[in-house]
Amino acid sequence: MPLLGLLLSNLLTALVAWFAQYVTRKVAFGGAVVVASSALTFGLFVVFRGVMTMADSALSGLPAMFVKAFFMAVPPAAIPCVSAYITIWTACGVYRWQQDLIHLFAKSN
Repeated sequence: MPLLGLLLSNLLTALVAWFAQYVTRKVAFGGAVVVASSALTFGLFVVFRGVMTMADSALSGLPAMFVKAFFMAVPPAAIPCVSAYITIWTACGVYRWQQDLIHLFAKSN
């Protein structure tokens, strides 16, 4: 039994050594950059979809009396438009910042 354990241990060690040699640091890092950029782009897409859905739902469903009183001071589409603009501007800033960090980290290795 100890001989079988030693054999399996040596095979696993050899497999890990071969895999480490085959998948170099640069290839693994390139894959990590692609995955991080894809995740960041997907996150930005989700934020955009969420903001547009919230803006769409904010324009309907309020009581008529509240809407009339509120629109005396604020145009009807001001709040959803301004909040959507600020949210998307912030999301784009975070996206660009993260993308720059990924590029700087990629250049350092």
